[in-house]
Amino acid sequence: MCKHGRVGSALEFFRKMQDKGLKGNVVTYSALISAYCNVNNTEKAMEIFDDMLRTGCAPDAIVYYSLINGLSQAGMLDDACSMKSRMQETGFRLDRLGYNIIISGLLKKNKSDKACELLKEMICVGIQPDEITYNAIISQSSQSGDFSTAHQVMKSMSENSLVPTVVTYGALIHGYCKADKFDEAMKIFKDMSSTTKVSPNTEIYNMLIGSLCKKEDIESAISLLDEMESREVIPNVITYNAILRGLSERDSLGKAFEIMDKMAKQNCNPNYVTMEILTSWLPQVGETEKLKAFVKCYSSAV
Repeated sequence: MCKHGRVGSALEFFRKMQDKGLKGNVVTYSALISAYCNVNNTEKAMEIFDDMLRTGCAPDAIVYYSLINGLSQAGMLDDACSMKSRMQETGFRLDRLGYNIIISGLLKKNKSDKACELLKEMICVGIQPDEITYNAIISQSSQSGDFSTAHQVMKSMSENSLVPTVVTYGALIHGYCKADKFDEAMKIFKDMSSTTKVSPNTEIYNMLIGSLCKKEDIESAISLLDEMESREVIPNVITYNAILRGLSERDSLGKAFEIMDKMAKQNCNPNYVTMEILTSWLPQVGETEKLKAFVKCYSSAV
């Protein structure tokens, strides 16, 4: 019944069993608890867990994992951490997945300090964190402007024989761009290529190009676009929109036409942002025909 989503019917059947003096075993309780956690009803899952303990049925690792996951997903992090402690006290060892689940929940609640404590605990008990663990903490710390923690965690990542990935660097660069700390973002960008040989992707270039355009440094933005192409990193509509917006603010028609031609050659379809930029700019400067030709180019390709 639980597998088919009939959780209420399964519980009703179980209660009838109990009324007849039959006891459930760990498999019965585990199925019910897991099913209620899967439908985000942690209150009912905890009620069944308490019933399990009252009847003297010892929970297994699956029960604890179901509750830790369900409580974390529901944002009940204190309860999830308490369940983790209870699990460990009964002799079960939380694995990397279990730690990652709680850490992810803590980060969603902006509790980076607590997440870092769990990271240290993982290492102390001999569980090697993976890139997912580190990247999640680095991303949240960077987004909240806590770059000191982000860099400390990145250092710990390297000390534990894990190489920072493009996701790691992207999280830091995004955080610095968001905090309007472009020089720091560029330092990370240069380090990733020279120190660890990690190649930047389109998303990272877009962050930097977008920041440069906001700073009205369109020349540097175009230089980065040229670098993208020389490194065979494919620009997308977000890349081109940022540059077109920057060019429109300076009325740089010639360069804008070059960008529009590049989009067409690369089959990069414009979106509503592209059209909003161009339709509010080109007709005002007498370039309606260029706009029509640009639109026609994509219309004929459909």
